[in-house]
Amino acid sequence: MLSMPVNQLDIIINDLKQCFDGRPWYGDSLMGKLNTLDWQYVNERRYGNKSIAVLVRHMLNWRVFVLKKLEGDFEYDLVIDGPNDWTEVNISKEEEWEGLRSELQQTQEAILHILSNSSDDLLTQKVPGKKYTFGNVLPSISQHDIYHLGQIAMLYNMAKS
Repeated sequence: MLSMPVNQLDIIINDLKQCFDGRPWYGDSLMGKLNTLDWQYVNERRYGNKSIAVLVRHMLNWRVFVLKKLEGDFEYDLVIDGPNDWTEVNISKEEEWEGLRSELQQTQEAILHILSNSSDDLLTQKVPGKKYTFGNVLPSISQHDIYHLGQIAMLYNMAKS
């Protein structure tokens, strides 16, 4: 029998794990999908001006933001639609695609490490340099990943057809 999370941070950790590389109720996990993509399609721009590679880099950028804030960095910032939000990236060989996915995996491990050594008190703490709390930010990591996972799936299907 599966045990249910007992506190809010456990729920967030569980959501992060399920969305990232678990077995979410809605289908493919993020890494489950990324690991099945043929890397030659990750630069295709069939819908709007974003490619799969750019979407993955964008998710990575926001995960780095969360990590920096969890580490107490007041100065680091990421502004929506700012220069380090949507980073241009072009994958020219399979090793580069593997490297981008590896960076994403590293952020997951780092976030989970910090959260697993924290308590629910973290959720009431202000994000360094911001007016909001970690309780606002942490649940949105998996939501953000799921949103872009849908775009990635759509772009890949369009590129392959």
